[in-house]
Amino acid sequence: MAGAARSVCRRARRQVRRDLREDPYLLYVLCSAAVLAGFWFWHLAPNFATRDERDRLLDVLVAYGTVVDDPSVASLQEGVTWGRTAFAGTFYLYAVVLLPVVAATLLLGRVDVLTGFVSPDDSFRYWQLWHDTPEWFWMACIVLARLANVAFAVGAVYVTYRIGTTIRDRPTGRLAAVLLTVTFGFLVLAHEAGEDVPALFFFLLAFYYTVQYTETGAPRRFLAGCLTGALAIAFKLTAAPIVVVLVVGYALRVHTTGNYRPALGHAKVLVAGGALGAVTIVLCFPSVLVSASFDPLVDRVLGESVGRTYSETGPDAPVWWWFLRGYVNGLGLPLFVGSVVGVLASVRSVGRRTTAAGVTLALVGLGSYLLLFSQWHDFRVHHLLPTFPLLAVVLASSLSRLRVRRPSVARALVACLVLTSGAYAAVGTAGYASQPRDAAVTWLDANASPNATLGVSRNDFQDTAIPHGMAVERFHDDDRAGVDVDPCPTYLQVTRRDLLNLREEFRFGYDPERASYLENLVAGQYNYELVEEFGPRPPAFVPQRPTPGSLSDLVPLGVVPRVDQYGDEQELGPNQYTAILERTGACGL
Repeated sequence: MAGAARSVCRRARRQVRRDLREDPYLLYVLCSAAVLAGFWFWHLAPNFATRDERDRLLDVLVAYGTVVDDPSVASLQEGVTWGRTAFAGTFYLYAVVLLPVVAATLLLGRVDVLTGFVSPDDSFRYWQLWHDTPEWFWMACIVLARLANVAFAVGAVYVTYRIGTTIRDRPTGRLAAVLLTVTFGFLVLAHEAGEDVPALFFFLLAFYYTVQYTETGAPRRFLAGCLTGALAIAFKLTAAPIVVVLVVGYALRVHTTGNYRPALGHAKVLVAGGALGAVTIVLCFPSVLVSASFDPLVDRVLGESVGRTYSETGPDAPVWWWFLRGYVNGLGLPLFVGSVVGVLASVRSVGRRTTAAGVTLALVGLGSYLLLFSQWHDFRVHHLLPTFPLLAVVLASSLSRLRVRRPSVARALVACLVLTSGAYAAVGTAGYASQPRDAAVTWLDANASPNATLGVSRNDFQDTAIPHGMAVERFHDDDRAGVDVDPCPTYLQVTRRDLLNLREEFRFGYDPERASYLENLVAGQYNYELVEEFGPRPPAFVPQRPTPGSLSDLVPLGVVPRVDQYGDEQELGPNQYTAILERTGACGL
């Protein structure tokens, strides 16, 4: 097994070197991807970019801490199964990525830092654990985890290049890689530690091997596709459409050869690939291994994933509106329009001899994802991530065909797409350097006294701008009933998520009492003065959101690069609006 892995790595290195040598522009594309995906990657640290980022790191750190506290098999089982759910490949990835931090902490003699992760208190979503753990530890963990995602993002761009090159030629692969590089939704997800980008990398590898199999018929290519596809599914179950791509790829190979008997006689390759994939998925779930039970895997597949089809994260709206919302925001308006045209042009060409099997497979993958998500109540940009490189490949292939017939028109369209999408992505990525929450933390660090307290009303500290080490009090929190709090903290913090309570259609339930409290607070009726604001203030303090089902309201999402999603997504620019109010007299709360 180790020898096979070394052989694969050697072949991969040779292929990368050959591509860099034969395509002088590729290095610039990959460097651009690294710069955009890694720009200001430390944003919000030592706080987390999303709740998922926090949970993925905690899953691993609790396991490490539990074993360090009591080195035993029972502790290993307890630590691995502690997490909120079995996130499979992500656990292994961050266990490796965070190992240097854990080792350095032990070498420094700070065993207490790791043992502090044993059975953490989940109040305020583990704020006490975050508060008590040294800032340097969190910074090191977050930096390494995010850099790992940047590396996977650059890898995804390179594999997209290989797919386009295999389907047609190097210019097609280069254009596909460039289009993915300037996809804003892709760059946003590269700025957080999670499972989406690693899953995308393995999804693309599986797709690449499938394309190669349709052209060469080499069984090892199909098996490699099954293995990497299983890894993608182990990272994120919504990578399951790769199974459809693999099966269709096998069928295309049979159809291409025109000799069905030998192909059907080698159906054992299909069976072997399925078995390899199934075993890989099981082995990638550490909770299954340590518990010697398939229950965690069954719960993950039949519980959370199947339940997601009727889970409501956003408002009621037609499913087409959710597709438009995700693609317009994730791609930007010009690239979205170009992708739609490219897909339509490719669909028309299916069946022609000039249509590459890889384009057909990309369309199959896109169709599978559309079918999958059309069964959901709602979804967000990160769910659509695997379709972004497929769209890039299809669009690049369409433009390459146009280049043969009308080169001047093709060049103009390519220039327009790259420039407009590049500007959209660059402006959005540059926003990481001026995050309102980062600015709020800096202001509190500079202006708050050492004994100052900060009052917040969020249930998750990840939603707030809290300096590490600052005393915090929470208000309007159901799980704090009966807990003594400082009735008059030095500062109060109001965020955009708080202000969403002023909208009567607020999906978590409009609370007139809380809305009245917020209105009076920002009006200065409780002896608290608004001393500083970070980010543009919503009109009359009421955040505006696209009307569910409205097409016109979606246009700004594709023109101004920001994230305005429902659920656990990164909040950028205006969505990070934070107001700081300081007590000016006797407490009036």
